[in-house]
Amino acid sequence: MFLSYLLCITFFLVFCIRKPKRELYIIFIYILYSLGFDFVRSSITAEKTGFFVSSLFTIGELLILSYFFYIILQSLVLKRIILILSGIVLLTMIITLIRTEKKGFDSLPASLESITFILYSVFYFFEQINKPQQIFIYSSPNFWLVLGIMMYTAATLFLFIMANNLSENELNKYWIINNISNILTNFSFSIAFLQNRYVSRVPLYNKPFNSNDSLEKL
Repeated sequence: MFLSYLLCITFFLVFCIRKPKRELYIIFIYILYSLGFDFVRSSITAEKTGFFVSSLFTIGELLILSYFFYIILQSLVLKRIILILSGIVLLTMIITLIRTEKKGFDSLPASLESITFILYSVFYFFEQINKPQQIFIYSSPNFWLVLGIMMYTAATLFLFIMANNLSENELNKYWIINNISNILTNFSFSIAFLQNRYVSRVPLYNKPFNSNDSLEKL
């Protein structure tokens, strides 16, 4: 899994530094944030400390990725929905962190976050389908970024919902779903960073023929 993080970091440094885009930098920050969390979480053995760190990570993840979706969406209505919904989810996470026993897995915040990001991903694809495109949708780096987020959240949603109902052995057994989803997401992010180099070279169609232009040239 750490190799997939390394691939993301390498592709960003090679293909995105010379053509900076704010949304790509946000995802790069998120990748470093996730990598740092994995290192810290793997070194923690105390259950309460692990729960607290995981909860803080989930809150940070919500803020980073919500900002990412806020930037890439163009509809003011959808932007307002993101602000309101993210605020509600954030408040729920904070209340859960304060009032729970701080043991096991932060199932409710993680599940709410997954549902929220799936919804934001649907917003993005709906918006892309309903507007004229100058390039193929899969030629845009944002397509691969959103696809990666949606793949991870959809694949791990039911795992997060059921996590607190599983024994430790069962959770370790099924946690491979999270690891595989994480790797696939990082591959999708890597494709996005690579695609950033070629995004302007893949036109969907040429300028349509205009008979008036031809007559003016005569």
